[in-house]
Amino acid sequence: MDFTPTEEQRALQSAVRDLASSLTPKDTGSGAPAGPQPFDADAWGKFAEMGLLGLAFAEEKGGFGASAIEVTLAAVELGAARVTLPYADAMAAAAALDAANSPLLADVISGEKLVLTAFGESGATWSPAASARTASGSELAGEARGNTDLSAADAIVTTAGTGDDVEVYLVESPTVDGPKVTLDGAPATRLGGREVLDAALALGNVAQCGEALGAMGAALTLTVEYLKTRKQFGVPIMRFQTLTQRAADMYVGVELTRSAVLYAAMALADPGEGDHALDLDAIVSRTKYLVGTYGRLVGQEAIQLHGGIGMTAEYAVGHYTSRLATIERTFGDTRQHLAALAAGVGDHTSVDVV
Repeated sequence: MDFTPTEEQRALQSAVRDLASSLTPKDTGSGAPAGPQPFDADAWGKFAEMGLLGLAFAEEKGGFGASAIEVTLAAVELGAARVTLPYADAMAAAAALDAANSPLLADVISGEKLVLTAFGESGATWSPAASARTASGSELAGEARGNTDLSAADAIVTTAGTGDDVEVYLVESPTVDGPKVTLDGAPATRLGGREVLDAALALGNVAQCGEALGAMGAALTLTVEYLKTRKQFGVPIMRFQTLTQRAADMYVGVELTRSAVLYAAMALADPGEGDHALDLDAIVSRTKYLVGTYGRLVGQEAIQLHGGIGMTAEYAVGHYTSRLATIERTFGDTRQHLAALAAGVGDHTSVDVV
């Protein structure tokens, strides 16, 4: 499989890189901002102007007719630049609207409306197949939690339990308190069943894995440059073999993750049909597992190889690690995706290696 980007994709990467560099959180004096950043409506408008919000959607729906590949390439640049806007979460919500043929998708793509997801629950482990929220006609009851502050959201996409399965709903003008949504009696529009949820989680996970890849690559670059310039006993510390071996392990982790993320994006863009259809759930779970495993490795090694400066709130490497930790726990953590993969082992035939 050829992972080489096309000329158009390279142009997109370059344009997003330039935009992202202008949106990197402002320095507080020593390399990186301290603390979370608020939602920036002006920056989100620039996303819409560049077309980042409509990359994966058909032109007749107001999109740009690209695919999950372009979404992922854009997300890589955003992750590398420490842009804190909820791009992956918005892509998940937009994918749900797209699967349901909702007219609201056009407003999301244009940037007029911000729609985010709230699939989680307070005090409960992540499970896309279960929800304590209930639906009664066109009203929902219960609480939901999002992946970020939902105060700026015009609407949220959430789920409600219906017997043994869940259905997906759109709640406009939600009652929110940070990441928490109160749904008692909230009017809602049904978007669809599990197929809508699967579409949302697939694009959302692939986009956030792209952000993770960008953060991992940037953390690796920072670490290598530090090893080249930091001296001890009169020589650069990159001369110490143990440190260079640890940096090499980081590089291997980044490249393994890169292959998995790009493959997942390509699979989502062309999942095949019939007997040749790809198992997108398994592909996404494998990618999330690798992102969680190697993201933790890269983040921890980056901090340790930097020494004391890596622990400071003002230095960028800690912010990359924090972002990687957040992504690892969004839409299911490493253990949850590993369990999902393990549950499907019996579906495969054994291989005769003799």
